[in-house]
Amino acid sequence: MEGALMQELQWRSQEATGAIGTVYFGGGTPSIFPVDGLQRMMDSIHALSNTIEEVTLEANPEDITPERLDAWLAMGISRLSIGVQSFDDNILQWMNRAHTGDEAAKAIRMASEAGFEHITGDLIYGLPDRSTQDWELDLDRMLDLPIDHLSAYILTIEPKTALGHRVKQGTQKTAEDEAVSAAYHTLCERTGAAGFEHYEVSNFARSGGHALHNRNYWKGVPFWGVGPGAHGFDGVNRYAHVSNNRRYVQSILRAQSMSDVPLEVDVLKASDRFNERVMTGLRTMEGIDPEALKREFGRDPRVADQDVWKQSLQQRDLITLPNGCFRIPENRWLFADAVASEFFWVSE
Repeated sequence: MEGALMQELQWRSQEATGAIGTVYFGGGTPSIFPVDGLQRMMDSIHALSNTIEEVTLEANPEDITPERLDAWLAMGISRLSIGVQSFDDNILQWMNRAHTGDEAAKAIRMASEAGFEHITGDLIYGLPDRSTQDWELDLDRMLDLPIDHLSAYILTIEPKTALGHRVKQGTQKTAEDEAVSAAYHTLCERTGAAGFEHYEVSNFARSGGHALHNRNYWKGVPFWGVGPGAHGFDGVNRYAHVSNNRRYVQSILRAQSMSDVPLEVDVLKASDRFNERVMTGLRTMEGIDPEALKREFGRDPRVADQDVWKQSLQQRDLITLPNGCFRIPENRWLFADAVASEFFWVSE
């Protein structure tokens, strides 16, 4: 696997047209990747660019050890994104997670003591049969830990999963909309009181703790997707590797260059990219700039959807920022996707 990853990285570097700003090791369990192999990949990446501002590694709490932390820090990883999900052991068992709540808290403290200044803790809310008090306990425990970034996501029921099957069969309930809304408002209140800035629907950060890789993604900055199941964006089209490890390695070994590697390519029209920029932009505190959208895509939502735009301003679904951009206020962010979809460019 490592050889295939290194080969793809070399090929990608040959087509590089700009500096590398951020690196993100995610998707799966990069925290169990052999340290020496990760070091070789980091050496190759640093040889390509000296402008890297942030390197993030997704880590499971049970994989975090003092030895790995020291090695990750020494090789230039600057942010750990730790998949806590909950501190409630019953919930963690329901999610089939391998760690306990105490182990997750210990992992975060170890990372901070090792010298990591940027630590993201992940939580999930909107779970069935969960009380407001349970969610508050999760939040309070997380916010008492040495993190500078919190990602909190609503539970998503995927159709082709065990949970999705149970919901479809009626053996598993889902959270009521009112409970999800209440949990969201508690999330906003608790993080604000703890000094976190709510800078995207699901992301909160202390001063200096914004995740740069995430912000680049929301702004439509091109990025490479390297490895099995990895997704990338070349500025115009999206692409994805086969998710099977063996097939990915074989595809690299059989190729002479990156152009020989079979990829699933999603050819994006201007309307697709416009809609994606509106969707991701309205999920952030920075919002969208209609003038910039007009320059890049030739479409101004204030003109193209004039009546809906005026109505959104009147209903306070949109507010005007001092710099001329527009955003969704925090108390309406839970409905960001529905608001954004009103301005989608539906091409014929």
